Amino acid sequence: MTKLRPPAELTTETGYRPSSALAAFVRARDMTCRFPGCDRPATACDIDHAVPHPWGPTHPGNLRCLCRKHHLLKTFWIGPGGWSDRQHPDGSIDWTSPTGHTYTTRPASRLLFPGLSLPTATPPATTPPVGHQRDLMMPTRRTTRAQDRLRCINTERALNLAQRERPPP
Repeated sequence: MTKLRPPAELTTETGYRPSSALAAFVRARDMTCRFPGCDRPATACDIDHAVPHPWGPTHPGNLRCLCRKHHLLKTFWIGPGGWSDRQHPDGSIDWTSPTGHTYTTRPASRLLFPGLSLPTATPPATTPPVGHQRDLMMPTRRTTRAQDRLRCINTERALNLAQRERPPP
């Protein structure tokens, strides 16, 4: 288990993946998915860059927890007619919905552990290249969830059958 470090000790990291100390801090600060209305525990969430890497640094002021569903939504449903967000150094996030409504989420730890919600140093300013657009598309499933589930059940049944038919040692 990683010892939790105070926000003042956490700095910008060079890689995409945060160190265990930085990941532990972000999960402890956020405690849940940061999307408006979601209460999925941070331990079951992805750590997401507010400003996409490599243009946004791996820094506590640029990281937050999002469950997989909301991480995909934030990644693929952006721009005109999509969601947008802005993260502040204290960890609060202003979300703007496709309808133009604005929601502010704050780290759940601010009530229990106020020291985790202190503003961090502002991450170094970086901007995407001019004309940068995400060219990724939302992944599409090749099979339905029901087909995947049925395949797993049939595989497990085949293993059980093979074990029963095997002669004893």
